[in-house]
Amino acid sequence: MGVLVDYFTADSERSARRALSAGPGAAGLPYVDCKGWLDELDTLVAELSGRDLSEFGDTRTIAGDDEGPALERMASDTVEALAAVDDARLREYAEEELLDEFEVERVTELRDLARTAVRLNQEMYLWMSL
Repeated sequence: MGVLVDYFTADSERSARRALSAGPGAAGLPYVDCKGWLDELDTLVAELSGRDLSEFGDTRTIAGDDEGPALERMASDTVEALAAVDDARLREYAEEELLDEFEVERVTELRDLARTAVRLNQEMYLWMSL
């Protein structure tokens, strides 16, 4: 059994909490499925942006515990930095890291999700479940 990991956007913490029990897809929220692939968005953003990880704020736990689903709100500076990554940098990163097509699609989808969050003045969240 693996860890389910989705990143999603919501217009409020209250809306995000709707995703706690069954995930953002079940709650009708826009999301990117990252199961088995990514659970440290800030590390990816640091690599993409060329910034040090310490420059980003901390995620904040919204709900959950070690035995059930959990929600975390991503730091706004992390989301903004991801949204600012252009296509040329994505291609360069993919070549540097030897990403396969699936991984390139996920990074692009995450970047686009961050852009949507910034454009709509929403937050970006992480949902995890065992």
